[in-house]
Amino acid sequence: MDNQITSRQFMLLVALFTIGSSVLFVPAGAAAAAKQDAWISILAGIGLSLLLICLYNAVANLYPGLTLVEMSEKLLGKWLGAIVSLFLIVNTFAVGGVSLIDFAGTFVTRQIMPATPVLAANILFGAIAIWGMRLGLGTVARAAEVLFPLITALFIVMILTVSPNMKLEHLQPAFTAGVKPIIKSCISYLAYSTLPVVFFLMIYPSCVKEPKQTFKTMLLGSMVGGLFLLTITTVCVAVLGAEGTSRQAYPSYTLAKKINIANFITRIEVLMATLWFLSLYFKLMIYFFAGMKGLAQLLKLRDNRALVLPLGLLSLVFSRIFYPSAAYRQLWDEKIWPLYAGTSGLIIPLLLLAIGTVRKKGSMRRKNNS
Repeated sequence: MDNQITSRQFMLLVALFTIGSSVLFVPAGAAAAAKQDAWISILAGIGLSLLLICLYNAVANLYPGLTLVEMSEKLLGKWLGAIVSLFLIVNTFAVGGVSLIDFAGTFVTRQIMPATPVLAANILFGAIAIWGMRLGLGTVARAAEVLFPLITALFIVMILTVSPNMKLEHLQPAFTAGVKPIIKSCISYLAYSTLPVVFFLMIYPSCVKEPKQTFKTMLLGSMVGGLFLLTITTVCVAVLGAEGTSRQAYPSYTLAKKINIANFITRIEVLMATLWFLSLYFKLMIYFFAGMKGLAQLLKLRDNRALVLPLGLLSLVFSRIFYPSAAYRQLWDEKIWPLYAGTSGLIIPLLLLAIGTVRKKGSMRRKNNS
């Protein structure tokens, strides 16, 4: 299994992970909270994202050769570290990966093939994920390197073709939403796009060939992904209006339906959905690789390939158990997921950084005294 990647591939994976599922539903959440100021909340979210990336880099630099699970056990002790590690692993599979599989299946059955059972769509998407896990992170990263230009091209085409429908009055007046709505929208952006980036500490810097350049590429990847989301959110509000964007389950998909070139090129939104499926797939793979590697380290397994098929099949089963209805899914996304993301992406890294810093200072003092 090839798990070594270059810093450039790492940057692309971070960008695709940031875009991921967010490109479909972040515009709706931002518009619902901040109205026509949705773009301001995304811009603020990008700025805060860079601070979070700095936090993750500081945690990684505590023990560069260790993953997040190994650092938890080293800094928190055997039992508490195991509990924290198990919480992180559950987040990658049961909360992260399973959620994306269900999200992909639900989207297909609602928007593209309504007569298809959700489980069938989930199996198709999950089978590709299992295949990717078997091939290794390096193979997936090279695929990201090849497909990222296609994703960018599809995105640019969509923006250019829908731009004649943009109305600047939908973005006016600016700076009228107030501070609280913008903060709420910003938190939603971080919960879906940036806080889960903490799971890259399972592959960074141990799986990156040029670890010294990884921090810069991580920042760049987060910015590139954020610019994608900033652009799509701004265009959605400019075309659909703040109210229209907030009422849509998938506003960027609805946006693609507005494409009409000379009454000849129309109804090409399925091609635009390709952009989302590709970015969603790479986000799913990062979740799975992080969880699989963490579980293998927690169980002291030498080869994590034995976990691929069992975890993949369990994810397919759980995708229909954990999210039984659309109403429950919406409640989970709005109320529960931000708590999980905040705990794993902010509280735990801060705790590890604080304990690691104190321990290093203590060891340096003992060396100086001796």
